[in-house]
Amino acid sequence: MGYGMTHKYFAGGNTCRGFHSLFHYIPEPDTKRLIIIKGGPGTGKSTLMKQVGQKAREQGMSTQLFYCSSDNESLDGLVVPALGLAMVDGTAPHVIDPKVPGAYDEILNLGDCWDTAALRPHREEIAALVKQNGEYFIQAYQYLKEAAVVMEKMRYLMAKAMDYSALAKMTQQLLTELAAALPEKEEPPKERHLFGNAITPAGLVNLYPSIFQGVERFYQLTGDPGSGKSTLLKHIYETVLRAGQDVEVYHCGFDPERLDAVVIPALKTAFVKMTYPHTFTVPPTHPVKEQYTLALSRHSRASLLRASSSERAESQERFWFLTGKAVEMIRSAKRNHDQLEGHYIRAMDFSQTEAMRDKIIRELFSE
Repeated sequence: MGYGMTHKYFAGGNTCRGFHSLFHYIPEPDTKRLIIIKGGPGTGKSTLMKQVGQKAREQGMSTQLFYCSSDNESLDGLVVPALGLAMVDGTAPHVIDPKVPGAYDEILNLGDCWDTAALRPHREEIAALVKQNGEYFIQAYQYLKEAAVVMEKMRYLMAKAMDYSALAKMTQQLLTELAAALPEKEEPPKERHLFGNAITPAGLVNLYPSIFQGVERFYQLTGDPGSGKSTLLKHIYETVLRAGQDVEVYHCGFDPERLDAVVIPALKTAFVKMTYPHTFTVPPTHPVKEQYTLALSRHSRASLLRASSSERAESQERFWFLTGKAVEMIRSAKRNHDQLEGHYIRAMDFSQTEAMRDKIIRELFSE
């Protein structure tokens, strides 16, 4: 039996609009069982999901792993399509509660496995760490909000130089060709919205090489902010939906109202921004049949770009400085969170969590 394939995503992001959750897209339409895991930091939520995922892959099943943007080594969610199973971390800032308790979704509370008496003596220290964690994220989001103002200036300066009428002609031709290439489909289209990248304690991380497994045709969009990449991706997404085809939409980890990539499974095709930090390479074993570059900046007026070059360069430097400061705050929150986890780890009875894990694995893999 072969080893199952893994796709990796982010379902939440630290953005210029605060924490943004797309957790409701983790369960797929075919999901039959949703396990919502509750419990404090360090109680083993991520470990449990990793162990279930590992067991599934050992049995040849593909898995979808959803990583935490505030700790990119930890999982926030797991999907095993062959089992109709989804597991999610249902704690803040992405609180999830059952909607059809027992019949579809259920709560697994790892907090039942801690010794409350062991935690009480450290109440004040735990409360202080929780408060400090919140303050770190407030500062991170303030820096990102300020960076968004700088980004708007960069877009404005680029927009002044763009020939949008020429860009519109190119867009119309592309969308016409795309609509003609899409096959007919009887079932209603399915759309899924996630993040392919995130601002994390490790900096800006993207998971595109994992996400794009199976994609054979790439359209790489290049151009400075304001050249229309996100707008073009939105038009592509809408065109695919109108044609009744399934679509995967990947939102920007900095500003979730903008798009970074669109995948069309029926065509094994991806349209994706190919500007830093979205750049990626696929492994040599990945079969790429076609690859095109859509250079949107070529629809700009060179003289106007030259006139604003120093101002755009200053804005870009300021943007990355502010983003770097946000990463520092998120990294500080991670260190703070690690201290918080220490209190709960010392108070946990992991023999109970292991018993829960074994029970779940027996249920899932004996059916």
